[in-house]
Amino acid sequence: MLKDLISKPNNKQTILEIIDFVGDSPKLFAELMKCFIAGSSRVSQTTSWALSHIGEQKPELITPHHATLLAQLQDKSNQGAVRRNIVRIYQTCPIPEEIEGELYEACMSYMLDPKEAIAIKAFSMTVCEQIALKHPDLIPELIDAIKSVVPTGSAGIKNRGMHTINRLTKKTSR
Repeated sequence: MLKDLISKPNNKQTILEIIDFVGDSPKLFAELMKCFIAGSSRVSQTTSWALSHIGEQKPELITPHHATLLAQLQDKSNQGAVRRNIVRIYQTCPIPEEIEGELYEACMSYMLDPKEAIAIKAFSMTVCEQIALKHPDLIPELIDAIKSVVPTGSAGIKNRGMHTINRLTKKTSR
């Protein structure tokens, strides 16, 4: 059934059908992860979209798959849609301590990459903020990085950047 769903056109209706099919099942989620890893670029794009929504709604299903998601995020040969959807997950999903360092580095590099897509940069900024809030020694570095991106960023990057800087500055001034 899942293979039938992921072969349908990549649109919101298909994603909702995949999400409904997976439900709360760790087994079906693991099957979705296998399709995400082993599928064609179109299948990876579709499944990453579904994964991001499931990760936001049911982060407990993501728990056994953090290492796999991190490896896929770090693989620069993956399409932007795959990277965007993985980073989107970590904006809201609890980040395990064992991947914080590598996730922070990956998101920092995406945020600073002038060629990276706006959404990936913005989501990466939020992920870096979450990690920096747990490790306050990272806050000055993150503020400097955001300040370097904001002047040439899109309106969305400027907005998110300034709000992030304000939140981080408040945390350090307490």
